[in-house]
Order: sequence, then structure tokens, then C-alpha cells
Amino acid sequence: MRRVGVKGFALMRHVLASLRGSLLSLRGLANRDPFFVFLLVAGAIFLLYWAVSARHEEIDVPLSVQKSLSDDYEMMAGKKPDRQARAKLIHDYVADELLFREAVERGMHMTDKTTKQRLIDRVRFMIAGAPADPSEDQLMGYYATHRDLYRAEPRLSVDHVFFEKQPANAPALLAMLQSGGTVKGDDFWMGHDLPDYGESMLRGMFGQPFLDRLNKTPTGQWVGPLRSTRGWHFARVRDRGASAMLPYTEVRDQVRQDYLAAETGALVEKEVLKLETGYRIKVEQ
Repeated sequence: MRRVGVKGFALMRHVLASLRGSLLSLRGLANRDPFFVFLLVAGAIFLLYWAVSARHEEIDVPLSVQKSLSDDYEMMAGKKPDRQARAKLIHDYVADELLFREAVERGMHMTDKTTKQRLIDRVRFMIAGAPADPSEDQLMGYYATHRDLYRAEPRLSVDHVFFEKQPANAPALLAMLQSGGTVKGDDFWMGHDLPDYGESMLRGMFGQPFLDRLNKTPTGQWVGPLRSTRGWHFARVRDRGASAMLPYTEVRDQVRQDYLAAETGALVEKEVLKLETGYRIKVEQ
């Protein structure tokens, strides 16, 4: 709630008194120079408006807040706050409230990403709350209608010989490997046998071009040298595992999380559509 301060009322009375005196004393001047009187009256009206609008926001510290502050103090200090401590608690509360309102006034809640995201998350929870725990039938239904989410990615078992720098005699080394021979390369931190690795892991280790070349190479055939994000490799795919559905029993916890996230998202999206009606959305092109 806003209210006019005492100083605002005093100034307003002073402005009105001055305005009456000026109009009486300048009655004769009005006939000679009405424009001057107009400027004087306009200025007085402006001062009057400023006095009326000089309002102050209240910061309430109700008993419920004071009790909460005292309870927190007692929990931390092991004793109830005395008069001085209570005054300090209230002072700190008011200081924090003033700083918070100043932060909002400066738009910091809109520019600080962490603060903005925390506020968004809080509002999401206020809108959706905690969804009801789903039944087993609901989870099974979600699993059945979102099968792509629970499909294991293709897997490769790869042998490779690693070189930190591109080898000068690469064709000879490749021919030796293709004929069944052994080539000594540099040490690799993950070893030279990579069994049953998912495509995403290989992509993360060596990059997409390296993985693309392996997928185009027949199983059992050495290829190289291939450049990766780590160096140079001669490599072969020893075995391949196709993409397959993960059993429900292995991914049930993930299915539950996904189901709850979908339920929450639907409730939030419904509220967002309502809120959009009060705004004009402009997307710069």
C-alpha cells in the first residue's frame, strides 16, 4: 500500500497558499501579461503534482515474520534473542528487503541468469506442484508410446593402433595390419581394445568424422590412418551391436522421471498459453 508522506502534505499546503497569494497579488498583472501568469500557474500545478506523487513504499514486518526471525535465531544460537538481538534481526530483514527491491528496480532479476532461472523454476513448481505418483500401468503405457527414448544405441567393438603424429610410412603399416601382422604405436590412455562401446562414447572420444569412417568400413577390415581429435589411428571394427529396446525393468526409474516431467510440462504449458494472451509477442527477424 502506498501513502502520501507528511512532508508531501506540508509541501502541498505551502504550494496552495503560495498559489492563492500569487493570484491575488498578480491580479492586475494578468490583464497586462496573461502568458506570464499562465506559466506561473502551470509551474505551481507541476509542484502540486510532484508533492502528491511523492509517495513511499511501506516495508511491513508483521508479527509472523518477527516470529520466524526469532525462531531461526533460536535454532542457530540455542537461545531466544534479547531486545538488542531482535532489533538487529529486524534491521537486517529490512535491509535485505530494501536491497531486494533495489535489485528488482535495477532489473537484475532479468539480467542475472542464475536468479532468473531460479525464479522460473519456482513459478513452474507453483503452477504444477508435485505430480501424483504414477501407477505401474501409466509407466508401462508411457514406455510403450515413447519407445525411441529407451532404445540402446548401436555399439561397436574396435581395435586401434594410435599415433600422436601422422606416421610417415602409413601405407606399409596398413598393409602389415591387413596381412595379420602387428604394429607398435604410441600408448593410448583408454587402451587399444575398445569393447562394446556405444556410438556416442566413440563420438565423444574421437569425433564424428572418425565414427562415420568406421561405420562405412566393413567389419574386420583395417583402415587408416584416420585422424581423430586425439591423433592418428589405424582401426578396425571387430564386432557390431545393433540398436535394441532396453527392457522396461532396466529403465523403469528413467521412465518414471520422464513421465513426471511430461506431466509437469503439460500443466506449465497450459498456463503459459493463458499468460501469452496478455502480451504482444514480437520476434525480430
